[in-house]
Amino acid sequence: MNTIHNFGFLFLSFLFVACGGNEEPIVEVIEKDSVIIPPPVIEYGFVLDSFQVKRDTVEDNWTMSHMFAPYGVSQWDINVAAERAADSLVGLRYVKEGVPFIILSELGDTSETAQYFIYPKNIVDYVIFDFRDSVVVEKQSKPNEVHEKILSGEIIQNSNLTFALDQQLEDINMTGEMAEYIAGVFAWTIDFFRLHPGDEFKVIYNEKSVEGTPYAVGGITSAWFKHQGHEFYAFQYALDSTGTQIGFFNEEGKEMRRPFLMAPVKYSRISSGYSGRRFHPVQKRWKAHLGTDYAAPKGTPIMSTANGTVIAASYTSGNGNYVKVKHDDTYTTQYLHMTGFAEGIRKGVYVEQGQTIGYVGSTGLATGPHVCYRFWKNGKQIDHRAEKFPTSVPMVDSLLPSYMEYIKPIRARIDSMPITPYIVEEEVVDSVQ
Repeated sequence: MNTIHNFGFLFLSFLFVACGGNEEPIVEVIEKDSVIIPPPVIEYGFVLDSFQVKRDTVEDNWTMSHMFAPYGVSQWDINVAAERAADSLVGLRYVKEGVPFIILSELGDTSETAQYFIYPKNIVDYVIFDFRDSVVVEKQSKPNEVHEKILSGEIIQNSNLTFALDQQLEDINMTGEMAEYIAGVFAWTIDFFRLHPGDEFKVIYNEKSVEGTPYAVGGITSAWFKHQGHEFYAFQYALDSTGTQIGFFNEEGKEMRRPFLMAPVKYSRISSGYSGRRFHPVQKRWKAHLGTDYAAPKGTPIMSTANGTVIAASYTSGNGNYVKVKHDDTYTTQYLHMTGFAEGIRKGVYVEQGQTIGYVGSTGLATGPHVCYRFWKNGKQIDHRAEKFPTSVPMVDSLLPSYMEYIKPIRARIDSMPITPYIVEEEVVDSVQ
C-alpha cells in the first residue's frame, strides 16, 4: 500500500516559449500539499515534455534531405529550408557527419511528422527549422557567460608555449587561442622561437563558457612573461572614455607595439637561421644563408612585420613567389617561397604591420613549406633577430598618472600569483608476477 505523506503538495505551472529563441521558459513553483512533480525537461528553449522527441545523428554523405524526408517534410519544403539555411544570417550550407540533432513532433501524432528540427552548429549556436506553417529557419545562441580567470606556467626542456598551456587548459582550441593571445601581446618584445627552459608566464584573461562548459578565450586583460631572466609586463588600457582606443602598455606606460614584429608567421619553428655558411639542401653546396627560415604548414598566413610599401610581388626560380616591402629609408624586408599572394598584394600597395601578404609554400628552391624572411638595413642584409629596435614611445604625460594608479593593484595581483609547476606524469608499467 502506497502512503502519501502530508509534507505539502507541490504543483508546477510553467509558461514555455514554443519555438526556442533566447528566452528561457518561465517556471513557477507553487506550494501545496501533494507529491513532488519533476521539473520539465528544457533544451534549446523548448519544453520537451510538450512534444514527441526523437534524436538522430548525421551520417556520412548526408544532406538535409536525409534529415528531413523521413519525418514528413516535402521535397519542396526541404529545398526552401536548405536555401534559407544558406543565408548569411544562418550560415548553414551543409550538415556535418557526427552532429546529433533533435526532431520534435506533436504529442499523439502517430505519423511523427516533424514540427521542428534543432541542429547544433557548435557548442553555442544552433539552427531551428520550423515546419509548422511556412518554412522558417533561424540561428539562435545559447546564453553565454564570461568569467575572469588566471593561469600561469613554465617552459621546460624541449617544450614550447603551447605545451605549457596544455597543462592549464583542457580544450585544445582554447590552448591554441591562448598561445596566439600571449604571442600577440608580446610579439614585439619576446622571440617565441627562442624560449628557454625556466621561462615563466602569468595571465589574467576572460573565459567564455556556455552551460558551465568553457569553450573560448575572451581575450587577455593583463600578462607577465619572464624570458631569459628579463621580466615583461603588459596591461590592457583604454586611452579614451569611449573605450575605442585600447592597447597594451608596459609597467612604464610604454606601448607594447613596436616598429617590427619578431617574426612574419605566428607560432611555428625556425628550421634554419641566418648564417654566413650553410649547406644548401637543394643546391648541395656550402653558401651563405642571409635570412631566417620559419617552417609552417602550407597555407599558413605570412604577415608583413611592419608598415610599408610593396616594391615587388613576383616570382624567380630561386625565391619562388616572393614579396618585398620597403618600410622606410632604413629598413626593407622580403618573404620567399610563398604558395601564393594575399588578395590585392601587388607592387605599389601600402601594407600595415600584421597584414597578411601571402601564404606559406615551397615554391622556388625549397625542400618543404616555409617562409624565408630576409631583412635589410641601409641596403645590407642582416640578422633581424640580432637587431636592437627602438623602444616604443610612452603615453602622453596627462594620461600617465591615472594609468600608473590603474595598474598598481593589477601588478600586485600578478606579482602574488604563484607559478603552476609542470606536472610530470609517471609512466605506469604493468608488472608481470
